[in-house]
Amino acid sequence: MNPLVRSLSTLCAASLLALPAAAQQLYKYVGPDGRVQYSDQPPSEGQKAEKVTSSRVSSVPSGTPTSKEDGGGPKSLAEQDQAFRKRQIEAEEKARKEEKLAEEKRARAETCASLRRDVAGMQAGGRVVRSDENGERVYLDESQVQQDIARGQREISAHCN
Repeated sequence: MNPLVRSLSTLCAASLLALPAAAQQLYKYVGPDGRVQYSDQPPSEGQKAEKVTSSRVSSVPSGTPTSKEDGGGPKSLAEQDQAFRKRQIEAEEKARKEEKLAEEKRARAETCASLRRDVAGMQAGGRVVRSDENGERVYLDESQVQQDIARGQREISAHCN
C-alpha cells in the first residue's frame, strides 16, 4: 500500500475517533428544585447554564466513599428514607425546644412586667390594699409597703435581668 494512502487513512481514522469526544458537551445548571444538575442537553430557554469542559469533569471510581457521613457509596432507598425520617424527627424536636424556650421567655417577661408595675404602684404613694385569708381588705402601713417594695425589687433583680 502506498505510504501516502496509509498516512491519509490513518489521519481520517484518528479524526473520526476524535469527533465524538469533541462533540460531547456537558452543561451545568441549577434545576427548578435548587439542585445542581449536569446534562449533555442545554437547559430550557431563560435558564443560565455553564459549559463544562472535559478537563474539568472528573469521575468517582466505584467503591470510593461519596459522603463523609456514611463512609460508603450511594444509599439505598430504605437508607435514604430512614435518614429523611431521622432529620424530620430532629427538626420537630428542635422546633419544640425553641417553642418551649420562647414560651418560658414570654412568661418571664410577663412576670417581670407585673412585678415592675406593682413596685411602681407602691412607690407612687397612696394606700396599698391586700386581701387576707378571709378575703377581707387589709390596708398596709408604711413599713409593710416598704417591705413589699424591697421584696419586689429583690425579685426583679433576681429574675428580670
